[in-house]
Amino acid sequence: MATADLHRLTRLQRENAAWALLRADNAAVTLSLLGAHFDHGTRRLPAPELFARIDVDLQAMRDEGFDLPRTGQAYCADWVRAGFLLRRADTESREETLEPSEATFAALAFVAGLAGTTSSVTESRLTTLAGQLQDLARNSDPRSETRLAALRAERDALDREIEAVASGRFSVLDGTRAVERSREILALAGEIPGDFARVRTELDALNRELRARILDDDRDRGDTLGEVFRGVDLIGNSDAGRSFTGFYDMIIDPERSSRIDEWIETVLQRPFAQLLGSEQRRRFRALFTEMEVAGSEVHATMTSLSRSLRHFVQSRHYEEHRRLQRLLRSAQQQATRAAPLRKPYDVLDVELVRIGMSIDSVAALHLHNPADDLVAEPVATNRVGEVDLEDLRRIVRESEIDMDELVDDVAATLHERGTATIGDVLQDHPATQGLASAVGLLVLATEHGHPVDGSEDIEWTAPHGGRRVATIRRHRFDPTDPAFTLRERS
Repeated sequence: MATADLHRLTRLQRENAAWALLRADNAAVTLSLLGAHFDHGTRRLPAPELFARIDVDLQAMRDEGFDLPRTGQAYCADWVRAGFLLRRADTESREETLEPSEATFAALAFVAGLAGTTSSVTESRLTTLAGQLQDLARNSDPRSETRLAALRAERDALDREIEAVASGRFSVLDGTRAVERSREILALAGEIPGDFARVRTELDALNRELRARILDDDRDRGDTLGEVFRGVDLIGNSDAGRSFTGFYDMIIDPERSSRIDEWIETVLQRPFAQLLGSEQRRRFRALFTEMEVAGSEVHATMTSLSRSLRHFVQSRHYEEHRRLQRLLRSAQQQATRAAPLRKPYDVLDVELVRIGMSIDSVAALHLHNPADDLVAEPVATNRVGEVDLEDLRRIVRESEIDMDELVDDVAATLHERGTATIGDVLQDHPATQGLASAVGLLVLATEHGHPVDGSEDIEWTAPHGGRRVATIRRHRFDPTDPAFTLRERS
């Protein structure tokens, strides 16, 4: 038994996104960001809006010392790939929307349970469980006599309670127990976003499964295909669809919703409501409204999937998909037969010509802004002055090594001595540019000379007048090098 549980939990640890989110290195950052922007309901957010919000939060976290180098868009892309966020196309606009997955809601609920102080062992929870068990036992009983007996017992209990209230003999729920039940209601309501996300996931999976059945059934009127042709709403009639439809019908019932709104207002006016936190009172007030908004989004998703599936069949688009599927399977079969004969990296004498056009992302386009070509400031006209050639030469010598002067110095030393090293050149011609002249001579010796055994000391005068000495490897200039012979002749 333990071994079977080990295999099951190992697979769950590997495949479940909620487990992966809790084990992630930046789990605290992910949960805090997603929990801040998707704290109630399953309301979707346009992707650009969510990116901008997370960028603001990331900057605030960086100011606190957290190492978060990436952008909000990059993090959201990682969360989509990991299954923490779901990307959907908005039917009302051309923007994509992002929403938490069922796994994210499960992880948020788990962390909230760790941080919460309310114990699950309460009278309120036991009362809820007892009521649900009573309803289940009564509504699942097929015998009329036992059901009648249970109903009569409830009626007698209700009559006794009415008589007690009429005579003024009744107890009022004290503040502590009332707050406890209020928090239990909020805890139960907090599980609904995860339920909505799970319903959406089940509907999406059912839609893909139905389309796969239609493509795999080659008969003109297969079971699934025939039902869709006959107008059967396979998505709405599924277990997930029927369960959600029953819940949604209760939400949109005007009589029931108005009654619930009255109950909420009445509860919030009770003295014990002041013992609740401001956030808890806000959640209580928006409890039913958030359910309506989230439920309408899930209902719109279910309706859209049903219409899309019906259009997929009635427009006979499935025939084209079947043809593509047959072509893909044929190509896979041919590749399987060719695999033993040819390797993937073999060069083939076949030229493949790509037919069609390349599709690039709209985000790669750079829009032209005509305002960029406008000159916002008046053009300033500078007066033309006279240029001093010696001043230009001085400015150039301050920023660059005068290689022409150094080549002339080397050529002159070679002409006088017949052979020369860097030290010989500096003895005959002092370094006019200080260290720059010494570096320039080293470059010339490397390019137009050769190293010899030994070292030598060279010296020059710094700009402030100090004497500098350096020991370098001895290089001998080549007297036959054209760079020096041509300079010598000129």
